Amino acid sequence: MSSSEGLDIIIVGAGIAGLACARTLRERHRVRVVEQTRLKTEMGAAIHLGPNATRLILPWGVDLSESPHVNVIREYSADGTLMAEKQIDPVKQFGSPWLLNHRITLHRELMRVATTDDGSIPGRPAELITAARVKSVDTDKAVVELEDGRRLQGDLVIGADGIKSVVRSAVLGNKFSAQPSGHSAYRCLVPGEKVLADDELKGLLNPTGVTIFLGTDRRVVAYTCRYQGKLMLNIVAAVPDKDLGHVSEESWNAPATVELLMQAFSSFAPRVQRLLSYANEVSCWQLRDQDPLESWVKDRTIIVGDAAHPMLPHLGQGGSQAIEDADMLQLVLRDLSSSNSSDENIHAALQRAFKLRWSRASICQESSREQAMGRRSTSAMGVTPLDPLQASKVLYSYMGAEAHAKECEGAASTPSLLPASLVSEAPASLSSTMLSTAEAS
Repeated sequence: MSSSEGLDIIIVGAGIAGLACARTLRERHRVRVVEQTRLKTEMGAAIHLGPNATRLILPWGVDLSESPHVNVIREYSADGTLMAEKQIDPVKQFGSPWLLNHRITLHRELMRVATTDDGSIPGRPAELITAARVKSVDTDKAVVELEDGRRLQGDLVIGADGIKSVVRSAVLGNKFSAQPSGHSAYRCLVPGEKVLADDELKGLLNPTGVTIFLGTDRRVVAYTCRYQGKLMLNIVAAVPDKDLGHVSEESWNAPATVELLMQAFSSFAPRVQRLLSYANEVSCWQLRDQDPLESWVKDRTIIVGDAAHPMLPHLGQGGSQAIEDADMLQLVLRDLSSSNSSDENIHAALQRAFKLRWSRASICQESSREQAMGRRSTSAMGVTPLDPLQASKVLYSYMGAEAHAKECEGAASTPSLLPASLVSEAPASLSSTMLSTAEAS
């Protein structure tokens, strides 16, 4: 490849994280995306993108115009008593919307902007290799070996292959894996027309936003999304594993039933029971938890997204942090090419991405865990969680990789805007500076 063609990059995984990386990196590099499935189906569920992510992703050319904005957050007790209601305007407060996307829409749009060759997106289209299960990864040579015998070699490998990541095992060995958190989550979609026909529930759709029904050890979270013009409620209902009437699997689509879901929330208010009864189809998966990892990088290989920082769903930042990963990789790799980059240069660039991303991703992991399990002083890696107000200010005020790099790499002369109590030591290979953020109103 000529220097103008950039690097030859192999991405393992064509989920949200992998396609986001393909979109940002196609502008200057050759990108191949390896996916074990045939991509015929994507889970019909919803996914948050906070202002920190929409600020980055909307300029990529994605069309998320049908995604509802979060305009209100409501919290009820299990018996249906309204405990809190707050109208919010993320565009006014943070400069970018908080969107509630149907996962199929987001995935489809990321696929389009990563692979289109219609001239609307800079660079060459990413090449998608489907039905290709990865057998092994040589992190030093940047070689991906597939189970069918094919060997793909590039300048670097990005592991975006999720919570059961093969690439993570190549980077860190098998000693790190997400563990059961003690809770599982039912997930379902409720048709908007059923909600609108119920006088006690129709307010959940207007204004659009997030509603939480909070019990002692379980909760129901409902938020709006739209697909093909149809408004619906996405339901995520977390319950203790010990109370499940069936075995929960680490899967997006483990079998479940409406009856089992309603049984798990039989102590909740009648209108919550009624809301759950409107679901057409229910899935259940075990929520897995992991402390921040000591590294994401080995040789010419880096892991991102759920492979690097899986987190519980209670902060709604999993997808947003994957978008931030993609934005950061675009920054650190933009001046590298096959002809001008040594092993050391590529490794240094990936290490830079890790150092700049570790604190924000780790804060999200710990703060998400706090929402589920109660406050811990620090994690095993010394990360201090944030309360919800701190988290929203720190996370949503993010202005992108370049601004973040300037803040962090110039931190010796620029004081952090986080309270001193929130600044913790990262792994020894990292700067000790936690993320800085502009003050949010």
